[in-house]
Amino acid sequence: MKNIFILTLSFYITFLGFSQKKSSSDSLTLYFQKADSTYNILNYKISLEYAQQALKVAKQKNDSYVINEAKIKIASAYQKLRLQDYALKILNEITLQKNPSKKEIIQFATILNAKGNAYYSNYEDDLAISHYLKADSISEAYNYKNDSQIKALQNIGLMFLRGYKTKNKSGYGRAKDYFKRAYDIAKATNSFTEMHFSGLYYGSTFVETENPEPQIALTYYNNAKKYFEANNLIKELNDTYWAFASLYRRLGQNDKAETYYLENIEKNKLYPNLINLGKAYWAYASFLNAIQSNEKAITAYQNAISTLKQEKNTDLGVLSDCLYHIANLYHSKDQNALAFEKMNEYIIYKDSVDSKKNSISFNELEIKYQTEKKEQEIALLTSKHQVAQKQKYIYITISLLLLATGLFLFFGYKNKIRTAQKLKEINTLKSQFFANISHEFRTPLTLINSPLQLLKKQASDTQEKQLKLIENNSNRMLELVDQLLELSKIDSGQLQLIVKEGNLNDFLHSISEPFQYLAQEANKELELHFDIPKENYPFDKDVLEKITTNLLHNAIKYSDEATPIKGEFLVENQTLKVSIRNSNATLTKTDLQRLFDRFYQKNTHQKGAGIGLALVKELIGLYEGTIHTNLENDLLTIAFEIPLHMHLKNAIISHSNENEFVSNLLISQEQNNEISDELPVLLIADDNASIRSVLKDIFKDEFKIYEAENGKEALKIAEKEIPDCIVSDVMMPKVDGLEFTKQIKSNELTSFIPVILLTAKTTSEVHLEAIKNEADAFLTKPFQHEIVKQTVLQQIIERKKLQKRYSQELILKPTEVLINSVDEKFISKLEEVIHSEITNQEFNTEAFAEKMHISRMQLHRKLKSLFGVSTTEFIRNERLKIALELLKNEKLTVSEIAYSVGFNDVYYFSKCFKDLYQKAPSEYYKK
Repeated sequence: MKNIFILTLSFYITFLGFSQKKSSSDSLTLYFQKADSTYNILNYKISLEYAQQALKVAKQKNDSYVINEAKIKIASAYQKLRLQDYALKILNEITLQKNPSKKEIIQFATILNAKGNAYYSNYEDDLAISHYLKADSISEAYNYKNDSQIKALQNIGLMFLRGYKTKNKSGYGRAKDYFKRAYDIAKATNSFTEMHFSGLYYGSTFVETENPEPQIALTYYNNAKKYFEANNLIKELNDTYWAFASLYRRLGQNDKAETYYLENIEKNKLYPNLINLGKAYWAYASFLNAIQSNEKAITAYQNAISTLKQEKNTDLGVLSDCLYHIANLYHSKDQNALAFEKMNEYIIYKDSVDSKKNSISFNELEIKYQTEKKEQEIALLTSKHQVAQKQKYIYITISLLLLATGLFLFFGYKNKIRTAQKLKEINTLKSQFFANISHEFRTPLTLINSPLQLLKKQASDTQEKQLKLIENNSNRMLELVDQLLELSKIDSGQLQLIVKEGNLNDFLHSISEPFQYLAQEANKELELHFDIPKENYPFDKDVLEKITTNLLHNAIKYSDEATPIKGEFLVENQTLKVSIRNSNATLTKTDLQRLFDRFYQKNTHQKGAGIGLALVKELIGLYEGTIHTNLENDLLTIAFEIPLHMHLKNAIISHSNENEFVSNLLISQEQNNEISDELPVLLIADDNASIRSVLKDIFKDEFKIYEAENGKEALKIAEKEIPDCIVSDVMMPKVDGLEFTKQIKSNELTSFIPVILLTAKTTSEVHLEAIKNEADAFLTKPFQHEIVKQTVLQQIIERKKLQKRYSQELILKPTEVLINSVDEKFISKLEEVIHSEITNQEFNTEAFAEKMHISRMQLHRKLKSLFGVSTTEFIRNERLKIALELLKNEKLTVSEIAYSVGFNDVYYFSKCFKDLYQKAPSEYYKK
């Protein structure tokens, strides 16, 4: 009996608790429904009360998501009641938790959009657009399309439509982009209300333009109207009527416009929201005022004012606008007493709006200023009628005098302006001519070069020499075309300096080093002396390279073989000073004066076109530098100085790190953006220490770098460290770059490593040899830093694609992921070893390396570079891929499959399987 009593009591307590929970859940749902329904019929005060009741019940449930939902509804009601500070206060209480669910992310996007609305209503446009953009970004980042994201995009578009500006561009172009994107997302997610609402905004951008397209707008408007009427969506329907009215007003169809303004008013009368009704009257009044229907406009403004004043937290901006325009209308009818009264009210409300915008807290100063301003406005309005006639005659007299003076000045300067314009047009036409003719030369030169390559293969020795002459002159023409383009850019003001911090000493060494080889080829001696501290200076690399290479090339070209060419580079007082001296027996003092003139040649038999030195002078002028020449004892010295600072008139300052691009290599292409713990490895092989230093500076922050001064040493490092990429010179001692590349590509350990060759030789034969030896890229010295960086980036990106492809392969297939035959052999060997040891639970990285006959670190680097995984991950992934195949056999259990592929723990097997395939083995088995 006692046991029956206890059982009955426990059942009663359990039932009572369940009933209380169910009752709490039911009441919460009811409050939410009532809050939404009253909000939808624009009764925001009642909606606020229901939302506050919902919050009380939600707090009892201790569910953060439900609590936040209640807070969002409270904030939405506050916003509609124009209590923005209250809305922001409650929204700021909400934060996004770690590892959020989909519904929490969508909820947070709703919160960000609501905060943006509050900031916009407080005239804080930058904060508003920042929160709208965050709502869009977080939705995109997690790939959860939602209504709040669509609303945020609509709001951004509206801000641009209403005049918000950025540094790039503003206005309807930006607005149209955001409205179209909102429309497309809503359509894709079947959010039809937001789709048609976005359509209204998008359609409006086809109206307010220089070339209106009203039919496109009407299509969107009619679709929206049909949907909103069918679903009785009052707020959206009101906005639709407003859109129709604005469209017909823009088209000059005032009768149709007035019909929609009146329909908007009638719809708003059906619901208890006086602010919306007041705005409807205001829109109608503004329309009537614009078409000069003054009596009806006054009536509409009166209705708007009386309606808006009934709300405590009314829209002060709209109310002050109504008062301002009705005051002007009364004044136009000489009803100055009423005009005075309304203008006085306008000043009071306008000051309230300004105070809200500026958030000024100096109350006493503000009251004093507002009082003085009111008195001035009142005095001005009172006296305006009295002095109107006197002012009329004064204005006419002043206008006539100004007109006469203006005409005199206009005709006096007309000829000067016309002359200046003609000169400007001539200069523009000249620059355009050079630019156009330069571009036009490129196509025929390319068509000349291409058949030359074919003819050289079939030519005899004598013919080959003649073809070589054609090829050299064709290449020279291309150089001249490039120089003409540079000159045309300078003339048109399109060329600007891009100044960055960099190691000037290493840079000058790297661009001058190829000229040592050029001088040797010409049997001439080049002596270069550098006195530059090894520290960073601001300079434009491209412009400085063009100046220096042109001068060095000119010196080698025109000097004799007996006299050494000397170059000096030094930095003094933040100024780079360079002088190049070479022999030139044919040059005279008279020639010296015209040395930098465009197209100047001493005689028609002289080589050159007279462009290079002219370009040098223009570039130094752009750099705000100076250039001097001196001719003594048949020795020509050209010296120039350029400033090394950021404060240059034509400079764009770049503070970006040169190596920023490489950090992208560490970021996975997957959505989670997981970052690797290991830096990629780069091997630099060059016998010139300065070139190695320049390359090291380019990549040092994002790469682990190894250096080698010859091909033999580079081979040892490559086999030991297995780098991700190799940058090598062609001309090196012991083993040159071509042989080095050949050995790298034929070695099973290193065959997959991308090799980029650098050389001072520009002949196509060297390039062809590099391709034959399987070099992945070929660049000539002096090289552009950006080109070297992008080339390395591209090679490693291609490697990432192969790694991604491996991760998607079910079973390792050598022929589908290979780079060359050596890799195919290596992958085949991997497959053979892994399949022979697949059931061996003791099979680990050491055993794997031993079977492959390489060290554990070499195997790790090889697998990491080839497939993007460590040795341990590779073994585990291959076992899981085979397990995936075995799951198709319904006769095997999950446990049997786990043991058969080398897992001795079923739980660990299931965890690894789910990590790789996002499903547990049992789920996949059922599927």
